[in-house]
Amino acid sequence: MKELDLKKYLSKYKNTSIDFFRFPGNYGDSLIWHGTKKLLSSLNITEHYVDTSSPRYNNVLLIDGGGNLVDYYSDVRDFLIKKPVLYGEIIILPHTIFGEKQIEVLNNVSSNLTIFCREKISAKFLEDNLTRGKVYLWHDCAFYNEFSQIPAGNGVLNVFRLDVESILNTWPKSNNDITYNGYATKPLDELIGILQKYAQVNTDRLHIAIGSTLLGKEVRLFPNSYYKNKAVFDYSLKKFTNISFIEKFSD
Repeated sequence: MKELDLKKYLSKYKNTSIDFFRFPGNYGDSLIWHGTKKLLSSLNITEHYVDTSSPRYNNVLLIDGGGNLVDYYSDVRDFLIKKPVLYGEIIILPHTIFGEKQIEVLNNVSSNLTIFCREKISAKFLEDNLTRGKVYLWHDCAFYNEFSQIPAGNGVLNVFRLDVESILNTWPKSNNDITYNGYATKPLDELIGILQKYAQVNTDRLHIAIGSTLLGKEVRLFPNSYYKNKAVFDYSLKKFTNISFIEKFSD
């Protein structure tokens, strides 16, 4: 599988306007969106937001990164089903992708398709099953965020999922899934303000782990219901000395 620097790839669209699809999400997804905004701004690329009912404004479409192209969710899949031939080029920003439903839809996209995967398992899955389009490996767009190092903070924050991606049978009594307090395009001030108060963050929320790591917190990342957390840890996070991957949570 080929690794390709996303900024270098997108530089060919410098000083242009593109259409942009941002699917719904939570406060963790806002780290992706804000990182993506920083990346596009550095290239003077202007995004025109579209949804399933929008016309085409530009010939190139960017689909924001994340974990939406899996069997748990359908936003990106539904968008592509409704707009399979509308664009000359479609670029899917760093994503986790698995499942036959996704492959069926992606293989029916007639636009020139370029997909970035944010970890190696998804990239291998696409290499084995995608019949058309190009697949590259690159890091989650949340890593384009830059945060100032802050005082160490105090205590431990537990942020564990309460949805279908959780594998826990019991949750810590102090659990506070702060991702429900936001949405995918919400300003980051409140989220960062919460994280900076603590010395350690325990979580199975990938982007809480990424944000906390970039803030310099001591982070313990735990598995979700499929390979995403471990795969992104192996590809992008394990180079940081302040985060570790723990297979099983014990309060």
